[in-house]
Amino acid sequence: MSEECKERKTLISLLVEIWNHFTKLDVDPKTPRAECNYYGKHYACHTIVNGTSNMCSHLKAWKKFSFIVDRKQKVLVLEPKIEKGELGDQNVGTLKAISYNYDECRQALANMVIINELPFNFVEGQGSKLFARTMQPRFDIPSHFTIMRDCLKLYVEEKD
Repeated sequence: MSEECKERKTLISLLVEIWNHFTKLDVDPKTPRAECNYYGKHYACHTIVNGTSNMCSHLKAWKKFSFIVDRKQKVLVLEPKIEKGELGDQNVGTLKAISYNYDECRQALANMVIINELPFNFVEGQGSKLFARTMQPRFDIPSHFTIMRDCLKLYVEEKD
């Protein structure tokens, strides 16, 4: 493989990484804009005039902030629970340490499709992609074929 091909592949992978953190806005096609998924800042992203250098600079600055955590680090979540007592209903909760698990997210997505009787291609819609990216930026939504296989797997497990 030539050096030129290697450089092009590196550039393409960098562009893909940058676009994982931005959403292209539907505004004037002559002056396209992109929005940061974390801060909501808007940047010009015209392929010829602007490129992605301004978005790349934004990402380099944002990685310095403290909300970037180790992927292995767990996050504390409060699980609410209502207990009936002498003084009436009381809100109590327990702290639970959770970590990101791709397989659990896929299974939960398959459960949602089954419970709500959604079509498999629901997961490939813009709204579901935006929702998933907002809830967990690390979760890449699988294709509708993968969700179909996950649903079939759940069905077989429940049947047995």
